[in-house]
Amino acid sequence: PDPAGLEADLRRMLAGRLDVADRLERRARSMRMRPGAAAPPPRVMIIEDASRTAAVIEVRAHDRPGLLWRIGQALGACGLRIRAAQVDTLGAEAVDVFYVVDAEGRPPRDPSALGAVRAEIVAALH
Repeated sequence: PDPAGLEADLRRMLAGRLDVADRLERRARSMRMRPGAAAPPPRVMIIEDASRTAAVIEVRAHDRPGLLWRIGQALGACGLRIRAAQVDTLGAEAVDVFYVVDAEGRPPRDPSALGAVRAEIVAALH
């Protein structure tokens, strides 16, 4: 992409003048999968006891434009902040691990709240 155009888009996004969801949807529509190929459903796993300082969430999904943005939006909607992330793509599959904390910087531990986080991410990826 054109660096100047990318910079302009980032400035518009930060100022709230760029509809990121719409831009990503248009991009995804322009990159249709080949006929007969179906992307596997996303998998979201809460990895218990992996960290004392953060909840660890692993997301495996078919890689596509805006995947990380959608996951970040879902985590933000749940009131979580990303402390660290490991992002990887293996072929057409994204394997992303997020270390998240709540607004007070504590790891969320409540099973029902973590279940809601999982559901929010899955919904964001469908």
